[in-house]
Amino acid sequence: MARKRSRTVQTCSGCTKTGHNKRRCPFSSPKKKNVAQATNTGALKTKIPTPSLRSKKTNKQHAADTSGPRQSRSHYVPVTFGNAVPQSTHVVRLDQQFVEPSWSTIQSFREKIAAVTDLQTIDFAAAIRAAKSSGKAGKQGKPTVQKSTPPVAVTQRVSSSTQKQSRPLFRLPRWRMPSVRFSMPRFRMPTIVLSAVSRKHLAPIAFVILLCGLLPLPVFTTYQTIREDSRDIIDVSTGAFVSLQESTTAALQADTATAQRALQDALAQFAVAEQLVEKDHRMLTTILSNIPFLGDHISSRRAILSAGQQIALANTYVIKGLNDAQHATDISMTERLSIITAHLQQALPQYESARLSLVSVNPAVLPGEQQALYGEFLLLYSAFVDDLGDMTDLSRVLYDVFGGDDFRRLLVLFQNNNEIRPTGGFIGSFAMVDTQKGRIENITIPGGGSYDIQGQLEKYIVPPIPLQLVNGRWEFQDINWFFDFPTTARKAEQFVESAEKTTFDGTIAVNASVIERLLRVIGPIDTGEYDLLLDADNVLPTLQNYVEDGYAEDEAPKEILSTVLDQLLSALQDVQPEQLLVLMSELHEALSQKEIQVSLKDAASNARLFSFGWTGRVVQTSPRQDYLAVVATNVQGQKSDARIQQDIEHTAEVQPDGSVIEKVLVRRTHTGDPTEVYYGASNITYMRVYVPKGAILLDAGGFMYPPEDAFHVPEPWYEEDVDLARVEYEVGIHSKTGTRITNEFGKTAFGNWMIVPAGESREVWVTYRLPFSVVDTKQDEQQQSLRTLLAHAPSAVSRYSLFVQKQSGVESTVLSTVRYPHTWIPKWKSDDSVHFTQNGATRVSDLNTDIVYGVAFETQE
Repeated sequence: MARKRSRTVQTCSGCTKTGHNKRRCPFSSPKKKNVAQATNTGALKTKIPTPSLRSKKTNKQHAADTSGPRQSRSHYVPVTFGNAVPQSTHVVRLDQQFVEPSWSTIQSFREKIAAVTDLQTIDFAAAIRAAKSSGKAGKQGKPTVQKSTPPVAVTQRVSSSTQKQSRPLFRLPRWRMPSVRFSMPRFRMPTIVLSAVSRKHLAPIAFVILLCGLLPLPVFTTYQTIREDSRDIIDVSTGAFVSLQESTTAALQADTATAQRALQDALAQFAVAEQLVEKDHRMLTTILSNIPFLGDHISSRRAILSAGQQIALANTYVIKGLNDAQHATDISMTERLSIITAHLQQALPQYESARLSLVSVNPAVLPGEQQALYGEFLLLYSAFVDDLGDMTDLSRVLYDVFGGDDFRRLLVLFQNNNEIRPTGGFIGSFAMVDTQKGRIENITIPGGGSYDIQGQLEKYIVPPIPLQLVNGRWEFQDINWFFDFPTTARKAEQFVESAEKTTFDGTIAVNASVIERLLRVIGPIDTGEYDLLLDADNVLPTLQNYVEDGYAEDEAPKEILSTVLDQLLSALQDVQPEQLLVLMSELHEALSQKEIQVSLKDAASNARLFSFGWTGRVVQTSPRQDYLAVVATNVQGQKSDARIQQDIEHTAEVQPDGSVIEKVLVRRTHTGDPTEVYYGASNITYMRVYVPKGAILLDAGGFMYPPEDAFHVPEPWYEEDVDLARVEYEVGIHSKTGTRITNEFGKTAFGNWMIVPAGESREVWVTYRLPFSVVDTKQDEQQQSLRTLLAHAPSAVSRYSLFVQKQSGVESTVLSTVRYPHTWIPKWKSDDSVHFTQNGATRVSDLNTDIVYGVAFETQE
């Protein structure tokens, strides 16, 4: 019988289980072994029970295996068993009795219980006192002991739940610092972690935090209160400004009683407004003014109130000056004027400060219906302040004109602007006035007017060619040929000095329209023996009719002018203080509109006059600034200029290369009736157009030349005038139109004739090229690199500026247009009177004074 082979069952050397070896044993992995050790910690020291399902053979084999190493024919594998052998979690122990778990041992789900905060009140005052007392104790020499800062019990958080003990996966150092939490209803602040804060430092910090938390409540409440008070403030301020306007108007009219009453009303209303804004809400309005969306409202209200108070203060100076001048006795007009001027100089800084305050006001904070009115008020007020400053300057000029402390003799030319001449009108009469210490000591007015010195001239001078239409000899009545008034003044002085054997310290030209202004101030005057009552409305036509046809055979035709002017100047010497400001206002406007022109030989006084533009000098512009002046000279046109309306159209075409071609069109319309005496005659004018020196005349048209036989040919032995040859340099004659081209006073002039019959309209025009370019194309390397870097940088920039100078005695309208190529775009204009078009700009205005404007364009070609 064959021997039966025994089969050895292989078990795992790690867990003594069958079915796998140690490499595939689930308990041999380090991670699982740790888990098994953690779950069987309590059974490590107990003996592993033998499963009841094992066979006896298997048990015997296990018993044999524990005794020592087993013999194997393949190889020897030493196995060592420990005392703690893990038990499989899949073994079912049937020998243990199953116990029903108790419901009390099962942990139920509970939500996290929020910590209950116990708020405690802190006595900051006691803490501060304690800190101070401890500091004082240390200063008194007591031994200092290093103290650890106790935890500050600002708020104490007490939790009703216990913290669960857990073992962290990573052990990190724990920083234990006291925490302070401030809480307010519906306002949650983050926890502030403080490091060892002393009681001394904590008190001010907590106070600041508390203040920041509570401050918005009264601030916004106060803001609402201010908003409710705003309408009251606006109403009161509006009433105050109305009273101020009444006070200022009355003061300028020298009505001191009304000015004082209105000023008191304004001050009372400003006090009410200040009570509402400054005193009731002083501290919080100061705080609110620093908040962006509230600052404009607060600061604008303050600025308006401040401006009103400054204007009121300025008005007090003006009223006091009027009172002082009114109560002063036995003083001259210039002395009264000096008193008022001194007070005006004190008031002017207050008016200036008020203007700055008004400019700082944001119109958006005002009601909608008052925003436009405020803009108009600010514009008018600014003009008023500027005029007031000019009036103070005018008083110094009058002081210079009337001699001051020195004796002066002045030549006064009376010009009739109904017969226009370059400086304002035909010189029908003149006067020699002696002044000293502000008083007019003597006035000499020839009865025959300017014709009285005809026979007294020693020289026979050839007149300018256009004036040869009326006379072959240059005489005094035609002396104002030059557009530059200082040149005319020196020439007039030469003629009169030659005839009267005297000298003059200066010359004043006065247009006939000034007489109307003066009569509006002093009232009507009675001519006495002539039985004429002259006022502002009838003075000029009445005198014109009397001089031409009303005088007696045994009297000179201009003798009435001597009487009228003598009465007028006497009345000005005795002008009342309440009329002085009105008189200064009229004189200032007459000077600004060139109805009065003054040229003095004293350099300092004349420089002051020139700075105000009152000398009538031809303005010298910058090298690349355009200039235009249209100057008319009535020759044999009688008094027809009283019925002439003049319109000037100026067009500047900028070429691609930067050059400028301009066209100036002058339209004159005769509104008179041909049957009307003096005014119905055809208007015969020699027209000169002054442009920048070096301009080239390209074309002209519309001119009409008088008959050649109407001219008076000078005698061959007449002398050429040296000044005329020096000032008027002839460049040439335009062959097509006969236009005369001359250089005068640093300008080029195009001159030709224009004749306009009554009831008709005529146009003349000239086209010329400017002698300079208005386009800047030169760029240095830095500009070129910048343009390369910035794609939007312009390739060329153009700046165009035009100065238009007014002729005295002529009222005109000016329409100026500048056009650029289509690739140019506008970038800047000098003022709001300039209006941009698609590729240019236009400006239209009345030529009451000199005007200037400018524009800037650029292109990216």
